[in-house]
Amino acid sequence: MISNNITPEELWSRQHISNFDINYDLWNKKRESIQAFSRMSQSCIFTVDVFKERYDFASDNFSTLFGYNPAWIKTIRKQGDLLEDRIHPDDRSQLLEYQIEHGKFIYSLPQEERNDYQQIFQYRILNAKGQYVNVTSRQQVLEKDRNGKAWIIMGVVDISPDQTFTERIKRTVINSKTGEIFAQAFTPAEKQLTNREKEILLLIRQGFLSKEIADRLHISIYTVNNHRKNILSKLDVDNVMEAINTARDFGIIY
Repeated sequence: MISNNITPEELWSRQHISNFDINYDLWNKKRESIQAFSRMSQSCIFTVDVFKERYDFASDNFSTLFGYNPAWIKTIRKQGDLLEDRIHPDDRSQLLEYQIEHGKFIYSLPQEERNDYQQIFQYRILNAKGQYVNVTSRQQVLEKDRNGKAWIIMGVVDISPDQTFTERIKRTVINSKTGEIFAQAFTPAEKQLTNREKEILLLIRQGFLSKEIADRLHISIYTVNNHRKNILSKLDVDNVMEAINTARDFGIIY
């Protein structure tokens, strides 16, 4: 469910980018450099034009790895949401939710901090053989307008080395300037765990029993068991193994 029915396009429009503050002559030259690099790279590379609210470029590797029509890829600026077409339907809806969550987070920050964050996703997409495979996708601001607003977004998609099935896509957000990794801010509020609950869940994953955790943390076993109950309740699961898997999928623990 999309919160407040906000769309990514509506969030993009909040940038209020003016045609007078962007230079397409300069960007066209930079795009040529990206296109040349993409022909040497094994990754799938794409760019998004926030001002025009559309894809700007997609590399030929999308055809090679994922079976897109080469003619469509070469004319991506006319194809709308083409790149989303082969993403697993369940993952596609989650990606949309995450994009909106991230947009709300970005617009809660001061203007000078909004371009510092890089999103990394793992989701499922059909490959050229018609099989769903896990991919990683990195997205970050590539070009800004004269006022420092995000104008061109670049994404890099690769086959993930982790092909383990999960019901939810994985997301990590990194502050590119500080290296800080964010997860809690993007976890649904009802599923957020306290630092103590995360500490206990990690110890459970390592195989410690409640009595051992109590001794290790210098708290009572009654307190440990209360934390365990709260963890199961917040993550809406029936046992600790499900809790560990759910927490990992949401990026609460790694």
